[in-house]
Amino acid sequence: MDLTAVVLAGVVLVLGLMAAWAILRNRRHARAIEAAISRIGGGLPDRSWRRAAALDESLGSLERSTAAAQRERARLAGAVQAAPLGIVVTDDHGLVVTTNAAAGQFLGARVGEAIAEARIREAIEQAILRRNSTSTEVELYTPIRSSLEVSAIPLDFGVESVGAVAFVDDVTDARKVAAMRRDFVANVGHELKTPLGALAVLAETLSDSLDDPTVAASLAERLRAEATRLGRLIDDILDLSQAEALEAHDEPVSIAAIVADAVDEVDGTADVDIEVTPIPPELRVAGDSRQLRTMVSNLVENAVKYSFVRDPNVRPKVSVEARVEGDQMVLAVIDHGIGIPAAHLDRIFERFYRVDRARSRATGGTGLGLSIVRHVARNHRGDVTVESVDGEGSKFTVTLPVWSGSR
Repeated sequence: MDLTAVVLAGVVLVLGLMAAWAILRNRRHARAIEAAISRIGGGLPDRSWRRAAALDESLGSLERSTAAAQRERARLAGAVQAAPLGIVVTDDHGLVVTTNAAAGQFLGARVGEAIAEARIREAIEQAILRRNSTSTEVELYTPIRSSLEVSAIPLDFGVESVGAVAFVDDVTDARKVAAMRRDFVANVGHELKTPLGALAVLAETLSDSLDDPTVAASLAERLRAEATRLGRLIDDILDLSQAEALEAHDEPVSIAAIVADAVDEVDGTADVDIEVTPIPPELRVAGDSRQLRTMVSNLVENAVKYSFVRDPNVRPKVSVEARVEGDQMVLAVIDHGIGIPAAHLDRIFERFYRVDRARSRATGGTGLGLSIVRHVARNHRGDVTVESVDGEGSKFTVTLPVWSGSR
């Protein structure tokens, strides 16, 4: 849990208690003054009346102070209610005195809420008993898995315990991000091991085959291929890291130019016909030209890699088209290749996910291309979808906001 948030919430609660104490004290003083004034009868000397007037003025000042304290208390109470952390305040017996709206979702009769409430109360009881802060984590599995972090702090004034305050933070998303990072690091390590291991074996074999030029040339070519694959993997990791970490620049980018660059990269090396539907040069989107170029290149390269036709006399074809729908640009990359089985469609945008690992390695795939596509699209306030029929081909569609000129 963020320590600054905990300290801030604690300060807010303490100030609220102080404000309440000030209000009660001022009211007692006010009642005493009213009683004193009521005892002052008629016929007193002028000096006594002046004193009575002074007392009356003091009473008015106290009333104004009380009103100010009440307003301050209301502001503090509003701040506590608006706090994103769940806050539960109890007395010294552990009985709940007040909660804010964020804490309310963890306190109730349903199974998950009952479990959370029991763990919160347990943390509070330990804080009161030990006169020390305690913290714990709660895992809930109903209706979906979630993680809570509970911290309880005793409230002491002098030597007297007056209760405790517990802070409840939903750390489910943070835990998911941490798990994704761990998985990513593990996958990167695994993916790097394969080409590095191959390079080591090939280098050793090459050193033993220098007397045979044919074998040496073959091994050198395999070394080059593995080195290229390793370099591509590193480039994709860097592209993905930038797409995840950086916001896209907001500038007008020509879709026609981006598509032309992507097609030029593969057109001369692929045994595939790439057909581009004419794209108006004025069609622009708001974004980062480098990220968008990477996104479109990955889609086109992916379509080329997985294109094939059963008739050897017919060349495979990939189609690229772009159009405007309302305030959105719709870019589609279509291939007529092997397609994607329906069972894999929900996962193909995950990092390092491959439908066919053997084919992916044979074509030089890293397992990161489509993940990069999705991150770039979402960086640009858009998204990517896929339609595919196993054995017939796939269609990837990216939607992005059209550049309006007013951003």
